[in-house]
Amino acid sequence: MTKFTLIIWVCSFLQGEVCMSPIQSQKTYSDWYECSRAAHHESVKLMSRLGYKAVNRDKIAMKYRCTEVGI
Repeated sequence: MTKFTLIIWVCSFLQGEVCMSPIQSQKTYSDWYECSRAAHHESVKLMSRLGYKAVNRDKIAMKYRCTEVGI
């Protein structure tokens, strides 16, 4: 059965694109839809933790990838 794992990068687009080390979810998702929804949900949580000022100052955005893993 194929599952998906979520990887998120927190990136600054202030001067080009500079990203922190990737954050890989410990959870696996049953399909692309669930993984992609989780990516957006987790991105909002990460941005909230960083805060309004830091996100605007450093032009923070998230990148994500849902990668197939065979189980």
